[in-house]
Amino acid sequence: MTSPAPVDAWEQVLASAPTALPSQTPTWLRCVCEVEGYQDISRLYETADGRRLILPLVRRPGLGPILATDFGLPVGWGPGGLIGDGGQLHAEDIGMVVADLAQRRVLSTLVRPDPATADGWEAAMPAGVLREERMSQTLPLDGDFDRVWRERFRSDTRNRIRRAERAGVIVECDATGGLVPTFHQLYSESVDRWARRDGLPLPLARWLSARREPPRKLRTVAAMLGARCRVYAAYHRERPVAAIVVLFGTKTAMYWRGAMVEKLAGPVYANYLLHRTAIADAVEAGCTSYNMGDSAPRSPLELFKSRFGAVSQGYASYRIERVPITPLVRGARGGARRILALRPRRG
Repeated sequence: MTSPAPVDAWEQVLASAPTALPSQTPTWLRCVCEVEGYQDISRLYETADGRRLILPLVRRPGLGPILATDFGLPVGWGPGGLIGDGGQLHAEDIGMVVADLAQRRVLSTLVRPDPATADGWEAAMPAGVLREERMSQTLPLDGDFDRVWRERFRSDTRNRIRRAERAGVIVECDATGGLVPTFHQLYSESVDRWARRDGLPLPLARWLSARREPPRKLRTVAAMLGARCRVYAAYHRERPVAAIVVLFGTKTAMYWRGAMVEKLAGPVYANYLLHRTAIADAVEAGCTSYNMGDSAPRSPLELFKSRFGAVSQGYASYRIERVPITPLVRGARGGARRILALRPRRG
């Protein structure tokens, strides 16, 4: 095992694993470290038969191992997990890595694997490890875009896309960072809407948002990924109403972020036209899948993604801990939410 994983070896593994997610690259890990101040502690494993495995992993600097919490990857940065030579992962590979992580003297290790490898991780994970059940949705892109349009998109989705076009919605795509300010404008309006929906005090919601999604985050990603980070913005009557951020890997595109002014974007189905445009670009770029990210089961978001033909995949993120601190943290957060829920609402 070598840590941090040498970039040249990482790139060689990626070159042989074209379906790896954009969030499993060394450039993405550099973005995480640049924005969040983490330290790269990624791990390169070499097996007895010469195969190589890469595990993206980061840690807050300045903490000794006994107090450290390692992330693969942190919340808000997408899945990490193992990638292997040839895109292949064997059950014994995952079991070996899990055993290695469990024997380290660190406080906690969070691993959020690629949903496509869910079965292998679940089979290798010891029963006592904390699991957080998740659900991801991915649209297969085999064939040309006409096939995706006819066979994957539901008829009501195609109709909504046509209605967006008739309403005069225009989509602009940029891969230079030029639309980052537009996305931030829409995102700040979304935060206010989410605060009203969840009953959070507006100052608290804005503070939490600034910590989770600082403006430098998308600026850094756009600068470091270049053409592999595309911002799509939808305009109606010359006003931006919705925007999405899509990351492009060799064979996998990944929807990463979205924001909108709901009362303006919803009636003209702007988000449908945004994703239609991004999906067509992904097909043209040679991608074989369009990862639409996590959704809560039976939620409006799950329904929206399913209308494009996205297939649901259950998986889990795992916390490997020497001391069970996560249940304590979750209990404290639940208490804070209950206190906030008891606050009288105005109006």
